[in-house]
Amino acid sequence: MRRESPLRVALPKGRNFDSAVAALRGAGLDLPGIDVDSRRLVLAYPVDGVEILLLKDWDLPRYVEQGVADCGVVGSDVLEEVDGDLLVPVRLQGGGSRLSLIGRPGALPAPGQQVRLATKFLAIARNYLATTPWSAEVVELRGSLELAPLLDLAEVALDIVQTGQTLREHGLVELQRVRDVTPCLVVNRVAYQRRRSRLNGLFTRLEQAGVAA
Repeated sequence: MRRESPLRVALPKGRNFDSAVAALRGAGLDLPGIDVDSRRLVLAYPVDGVEILLLKDWDLPRYVEQGVADCGVVGSDVLEEVDGDLLVPVRLQGGGSRLSLIGRPGALPAPGQQVRLATKFLAIARNYLATTPWSAEVVELRGSLELAPLLDLAEVALDIVQTGQTLREHGLVELQRVRDVTPCLVVNRVAYQRRRSRLNGLFTRLEQAGVAA
């Protein structure tokens, strides 16, 4: 009898790593010794019947969409930015982050005002700005977004906030909470057809463990 190949699961090396591992362990996977700082990017767990890929957050949806991984965990913020044909059967608890407009105290733009907004979340920024009574020139940055209002590159920034400690250390504040960010389990469509029973079993165990949002 041919042995079933391991389920290939992509995990993010960023802020959702701990939540993703906790969810999978809650669903019955042991994953001994898994470490986000591992130099190995492909980790085999034959007892669990899985193979783990450690990927950068923004690359992960592509690996799943192209079938390199059967499924994976990625933040809803990245998922909204990366246009991919993926199934999203489960949203996970944990993460505890949100996407917020940040800046100096009192910097929330007034109605009719034109400002500069720094972000790497271009699609989300466009959707958000369509709902505001003020407008903005979007300045694309890839890192250290809090520096933009601090050094006057932009009046405000749209960025991920977790504890808010970094903002406080730089004299910045959350001006407006735009949306919560949750870890999402994403699945390749072909993989779901081919491995429906195995994946449905994983979804059920996640829900039974109480780690599904």
